[in-house]
Amino acid sequence: MSETSFKDGFETERKYLIEMPGKAFFEKMAETGKEYKITQTYLLMKNDGKNAVRRVRKTEKSGETKYYYTEKTDVSFGVRRETEREISEEEYDGYLKEKDENLSEIDKTRYVFEYENNVFELDVYTFEQRYAILEVELDDIDKKVAFPPFLSLVNDVTGESGYSNYALAMRKTLFETGK
Repeated sequence: MSETSFKDGFETERKYLIEMPGKAFFEKMAETGKEYKITQTYLLMKNDGKNAVRRVRKTEKSGETKYYYTEKTDVSFGVRRETEREISEEEYDGYLKEKDENLSEIDKTRYVFEYENNVFELDVYTFEQRYAILEVELDDIDKKVAFPPFLSLVNDVTGESGYSNYALAMRKTLFETGK
């Protein structure tokens, strides 16, 4: 998540499907204060040839609410072009009029923590009780990542489009139908 008001560049990240952490993990995260309540709404695609996924995000942390507009385009395995800017509540409300009605809003809680010199983001979705998504941004997609031993890895899902938030907004489950 961007802490700046504008970001334009490349996002390189590994993504993992993990088993839902236990109570002790969430108690520890509550002590750190790095917990964000996020609502993501996907917008209709523009007919501009960029094929960018567009969304708005409402983020709440410690009683403060921020709003963001983001466009993302896949570049290569684990790499996306991301343009993000902080917007006003009024702009957010305006963008909501462009909501893609075929997609559900995504409500999740994001927990941010450091492990072995990497910053991890753990997303827990309101519609999922057994699994969560863990992401880590990297300078190089091939960099070896020390996986936190206090989390239980199910699968590395980097580059699997079915685990993007956009895909989750289509089906509201971490597993595709039939799996």
